[in-house]
Amino acid sequence: MSFTSRGAILKKVGEPWVIEDIIWDEPRDDEVVVDIKYCGACRSDLHVKDGDYPLEFPILTGHEGTGIIERVGKNVTKVKPGDHIVMSWMPCCGHCKPCQEGKGHLCENGANLLEGQRADGSLRATLTDGTPLKQFLYLGAFATKIVTPQDGCISIDKSFDMRDIPIIGCRVPTGIGSVLNVAKAEHGCTGLVIGLGGVGFSVIEGLKLVGARQIICVDIVDNKEQWSKDFGGTHYINAAKQDVVEEVMKITHGLGVDYAFDCIGQVKVQKQCMESIGKGGTAVIVGVTPQQDMSVECNPLMMHLYERTLKGSMYGGANPFRQVEQILAMYKAGYVKLGELITKEYSLDQINEAYADMNAGKNICGLINMSL
Repeated sequence: MSFTSRGAILKKVGEPWVIEDIIWDEPRDDEVVVDIKYCGACRSDLHVKDGDYPLEFPILTGHEGTGIIERVGKNVTKVKPGDHIVMSWMPCCGHCKPCQEGKGHLCENGANLLEGQRADGSLRATLTDGTPLKQFLYLGAFATKIVTPQDGCISIDKSFDMRDIPIIGCRVPTGIGSVLNVAKAEHGCTGLVIGLGGVGFSVIEGLKLVGARQIICVDIVDNKEQWSKDFGGTHYINAAKQDVVEEVMKITHGLGVDYAFDCIGQVKVQKQCMESIGKGGTAVIVGVTPQQDMSVECNPLMMHLYERTLKGSMYGGANPFRQVEQILAMYKAGYVKLGELITKEYSLDQINEAYADMNAGKNICGLINMSL
């Protein structure tokens, strides 16, 4: 048995997404069929298109999805038909060593994460000509329906608007968690946020949650200055026109910031973060660095003398199931913004336009609406 859906496929590195029919296997015992409603257009999918990950093509991308469970395999216990879900791109098995230690974001399921194959090496979908189709991060939510492991499905209350919360599956917990769980930022601190997409704005929200007194925001377009202030930023630097480190030192009177966050994934930005933190400061790598550029330039003597720290952040440093529940509670209480991060919606057929707008800095987050 099989069924068909429509999806946005990447067939070769550097080529645009193309919309085609996808033939899916029926779900296995631990898998589910999801009717996708919305999916965020995240930069990680653009990294796939640009060839920044060691992947084989064709591949179905998209990993910030909300949807409704349509049917389930016989051993599925975490969700049931009719449930509204947010998708986690790290399916937490619950029994490996990291999961047992409460670190589901580092689950051993990550071994097959990029291409999303099952443990036996099989795939869940093909193109209509029979070509096997990879499934980025076990999801591939740029499709109208998918088959995915139950371990990546987080059931949510049906009172939440599924349009507002897809990015809680990736960018929001990554950003907020990098502040709360990884940096462990303290009340009254100062922070630097470089790269104002969904992750960067979520870092701003995290810094605001801990009562940061200065939140210095950096991007390369002027239109993000007002958005950054709306979310709690206190200062704005246009990196295309100003020297980031020099401006940070002016703002902080030469002291540097307590915490700096690279929300892009560039070694140039990571260097700026290291040079912008003060004594006892922490720089956090949040954005994914392309595999072709894997070295970070820093001054070991200054790390030693100033007790500076460089840290990595994976999915905000916490089990995604736990983080999503916590952030939804804060959202319901009015402490964080979600829907406001989504600044434009697109149909599935407009996916290439969505990413062109991302590269042009026109959005905080673009959203693919499957009903358009």
